[in-house]
Amino acid sequence: MAAALITASPFSAAGFMAFFGLGTAPALIILTMLGAVLQVSVRNRLRKTLPIMTIVVALLLILRGLNLGIPMLSPKINMQHSAPSLNCCQRP
Repeated sequence: MAAALITASPFSAAGFMAFFGLGTAPALIILTMLGAVLQVSVRNRLRKTLPIMTIVVALLLILRGLNLGIPMLSPKINMQHSAPSLNCCQRP
C-alpha cells in the first residue's frame, strides 16, 4: 500500500494494487492447498519452528540495519550527501 500511495494518480495506485494482488494470489492458493495436504505432524512441526524463523529473520534485518561493514550481512553504506549551496548568486 505504501508503494501505491506514491504513484502519480489514483488510477496508477489502483492498477498497482490490482497487479500486486494478481501476483500474490497464486502463492496464497498454493499455501492453502499445501496446508490441506500436509499431515498433522508436519503442520505441528512447522507451527513450532515458525516463531524461531521469525526471530532469526528479525535479527538478520536488525543486523543489516546496523551498518557494521560485514560483507553480505551488514554492508557499510556511505550516507554522505553534499549540502546544496544556499547562495544563488555565487559563481563557480
